[in-house]
Amino acid sequence: MKRVLCLMIVVFLMVIIPCTGADVDPILLNEPNPNVFGCRNDIFIELTRQPMLSKVASGRMASGYYIVLRAEILFLVENEWIGIDKSSFMMKHTDEDGTQRLFPLDYAGSMIANLKDSLKTFADHYKFADLKHTNLFFDVEPYTQTGWSLVFRPTERGGKTPYCEVEIPIKVK
Repeated sequence: MKRVLCLMIVVFLMVIIPCTGADVDPILLNEPNPNVFGCRNDIFIELTRQPMLSKVASGRMASGYYIVLRAEILFLVENEWIGIDKSSFMMKHTDEDGTQRLFPLDYAGSMIANLKDSLKTFADHYKFADLKHTNLFFDVEPYTQTGWSLVFRPTERGGKTPYCEVEIPIKVK
């Protein structure tokens, strides 16, 4: 009888008292989120820190200026990838006159920052339901806070064809 009463109390507490304070990563929520961008409903990316301009980052000097940001990638593709290619990330700048320039990922700077932060590298395998964080560095010109977007074209490491493409407008501080 005591066991039944204890079980009823536990069930009652679990049903009646709502869970509070449970932090759920926004990229995992099944609801529209303006900060999460999806590629074919299989790969999602969210910027988790405000992008910033800096002349120096992770002990490296930019030839122009670094745009430094951190992203979180949710990988839901059913087949395993042998990593993600560095060409998957580009920074795009659009001038007021409409002129566009693309800047490649600074691979060395990004990897140094990832290793310092104990994050995975681009060479690590991506498997179904992986959630990975990564630092991204781009050596860019001009020094301006407006007109920037991150072009995300996830491509398997060593691959030639992007899985999809998403352009994410960013505000740089």
